[in-house]
Amino acid sequence: MIKVKTFVVKNSNNPLHHEKLDNAINKFLTENNVEVVDIKYSTAMAPSAQGDFFWKPSALLIYKGQDNV
Repeated sequence: MIKVKTFVVKNSNNPLHHEKLDNAINKFLTENNVEVVDIKYSTAMAPSAQGDFFWKPSALLIYKGQDNV
């Protein structure tokens, strides 16, 4: 069965910093017996309460897995 899982870094001041995403994805893959189909990375800007902006990097993991994953 094809499934998806989304990973999001809450706040980052570096738009190219995907290390936290990579670590979260690697942890998920280590803990679950899944086959990776694809990974899509994205970075968006979002306003803060103070009026400035911060980066929101995210990743979408597309994988083949068991029904209980």
